[in-house]
Amino acid sequence: MSTPNVAPFSSIRLDKSSPNPIYLQIAEGIGELLKSGVLPAGYVLPPERALCEQFGISRMTLRQAMGLLDREGLIESRRGRGTVVTPARLRKQEQELKSFSEEIRDRGGRPESRLISLELTVPGESVRDFFELRDQQKVYELLRLRLKDGEPLALELVRIPERLCPGLERFDIAKNSLYQILEESYGLRLENCIEEISAEAPTSKFRKLLALPKNTAVLVVNRKTFAEDGRAVELTRSTYRGDQYSAVVRSVR
Repeated sequence: MSTPNVAPFSSIRLDKSSPNPIYLQIAEGIGELLKSGVLPAGYVLPPERALCEQFGISRMTLRQAMGLLDREGLIESRRGRGTVVTPARLRKQEQELKSFSEEIRDRGGRPESRLISLELTVPGESVRDFFELRDQQKVYELLRLRLKDGEPLALELVRIPERLCPGLERFDIAKNSLYQILEESYGLRLENCIEEISAEAPTSKFRKLLALPKNTAVLVVNRKTFAEDGRAVELTRSTYRGDQYSAVVRSVR
């Protein structure tokens, strides 16, 4: 019987004096090995006993770490093979206010946008109230297809008050970051946002535009973005492919 290869895990150092529990340190250490490519997709992790001996921990502690990685979609157990590294998915990092392009580039991908429509409209009551608009004041309404490495990833419907960015249509929004345009050309300093995330069944139109496999759900992110002076700047509904995008939130007590 061959000896399990635990060499890739030797770089993980555990600090028993740290306020972070050991299982969390292990999960973070293995997570870094996955994200850096040291442990590629399809890699089969060593057996529990070998990893417990490597880290000097109990099986219960190891299973806590593995459970965390599994819930984050980084690994999965497969009958007859063991615990396997899953293909990389784009994971949404909470507490970061970033544009789609910034988020994709940060993860080593190539962002791309295709503008489907851009028009000035008189919004409905809920949108008008959110932006504190008068009755006939208009908003820009943009629908964009967002791609990662040439593959459809999301459909994004954005609403922005015309009064904040008059003449927005003169910019090439398909090739330039909307956040960069708002900040550099209109002096809008974006500071924070509130996001509501839900899973939904896609419409037939969205299924076609996103090239969704059959029976694949979508992840919908509704974002309200505010400037540093408190003004409401953006109202966005992003519909992501559920098989390529996930949202991860870590809570600490």
